[in-house]
Amino acid sequence: MSLTQNQIVPLIPISQATVLLAGTARNVAQYISTEMKHLLSAVQDFKKVFVLIIESDSSDSTIEVLQNLKEQIPNFDYLALGNLSEKIPLRTARIAHCRNHIISSVKNDPKYASVDFVILADLDGINTHIKKSSIADCWKKETPHWDVVTANQLDFYYDIFALRHKYWSPYDCVEQQNNLEKIMGYDQSVNLAVWSKQVKLPIMGGYIEVDSAFGGFAIYKKQAYISSTYTGGEVGQINGNEICEHVSHCEGMRNAGYRIYINCALINCKRPTDQNPQKAKTFSTLMTSVIRNLGVGMFGKKRFRKYLNLLAE
Repeated sequence: MSLTQNQIVPLIPISQATVLLAGTARNVAQYISTEMKHLLSAVQDFKKVFVLIIESDSSDSTIEVLQNLKEQIPNFDYLALGNLSEKIPLRTARIAHCRNHIISSVKNDPKYASVDFVILADLDGINTHIKKSSIADCWKKETPHWDVVTANQLDFYYDIFALRHKYWSPYDCVEQQNNLEKIMGYDQSVNLAVWSKQVKLPIMGGYIEVDSAFGGFAIYKKQAYISSTYTGGEVGQINGNEICEHVSHCEGMRNAGYRIYINCALINCKRPTDQNPQKAKTFSTLMTSVIRNLGVGMFGKKRFRKYLNLLAE
């Protein structure tokens, strides 16, 4: 059943709310302890904090580190799912499988019955800029009614894979890049499908309502979070590429009447490639800027729209 205005529930104040801090983990042994210390500091103003980590496919000492954290941190738990890659070879399908375990736990585990909000965070070193103050910004009186609020980045908004917005990013960027590559080659297709959309959102830019977003960190009202499920690459593939699991989860929440926003003040990092030691930089900042400017100079706004329209046919 879709929500109506009469069913909208005001935000429970942070000091009175219980939150579940959750995420998925693979080969994060070298920085998960530091990551958890930082994230727990950012959420310490909540009345009570639970932590749930879903691990799979690690080849390092991630499980041992998680066990140590469980012994040290109150209300900390983890679930190790083993080697999923053998039976679920597609990456986004595995991630969706792990994230659905979080939903199932929130729904069915009695210890999470009191949870009011779920905070989902990537645990690969990206959330270095999350602070108590940026989370508290989501509770200001002048904020719009939100059911999900997602993060922004200082340099430019990066997560176009998970983004859906009627005008900004209405299509799957992987499908768009594949179609554009047939017209103009790889570099320019990536420029138009991804980099041209990675715009800088100023901290004071307020709230942007979207159909789907994540950005490495998101806060969900519990009922919104458990109203949907994640679907990765095992159900739909686009020209051999995987689909983003957040899009299906957000679609289900939207269909149930819940509203999703990017809060420009909810900064979680400067830029993701600077924070994640496992992700190599394919292009330097200068090269990225040059290619972006070249794409705009070559095609212009009118032709840019033309190529987007080709994808909608």
